[in-house]
Amino acid sequence: MKSNFPQTKYVFKGAKVIFSWIRTNKPLNYQPWTQVYGICFDRKGKILIIKDKEWKIPGGTPEKGESPETVLRRELIEEADTVISQCWPLGAQRVDYPDNPDPKMRVFYQYRYLCLIEKLLPQTPDPDNGRIYPRKLVPAKEITNWVRWGPAGEAMFKDAIELFEKTIDHLILPVFE
Repeated sequence: MKSNFPQTKYVFKGAKVIFSWIRTNKPLNYQPWTQVYGICFDRKGKILIIKDKEWKIPGGTPEKGESPETVLRRELIEEADTVISQCWPLGAQRVDYPDNPDPKMRVFYQYRYLCLIEKLLPQTPDPDNGRIYPRKLVPAKEITNWVRWGPAGEAMFKDAIELFEKTIDHLILPVFE
């Protein structure tokens, strides 16, 4: 797929997959959607990451009838024991998976939200798998050293940092340590 959007090419189970970053405050215009992830900032401008096989941002898959924001808030509690005070749509990641065995899922979208952390809770096992994911807050300028998602990911994090920096001046954030 040719695109004007930043792209990352990846091989998943032997098949080529292309991720394209689309900056938009209306991700619901992009359908079908399969996942939602949060780029979660603390009041100092650090970004929350969790470690599964590699470091990543938290998020997951909707359960029946859930809105993207509901999915995000639930997944942040389940995976990272993190409560957010606010979130804003940041964009959509288009996933082109031409060899997907499910022909309905050869093109789909994953939504990304900018989030403000309200509280980090004591860590508990994820109810889906019983795992406790290591979590940490990393300086925003170092995020791509931890989460290596290629050009699409770099563009996504750049957009998140810019939006956070524009937004932070207009908010009163909760104080926590």
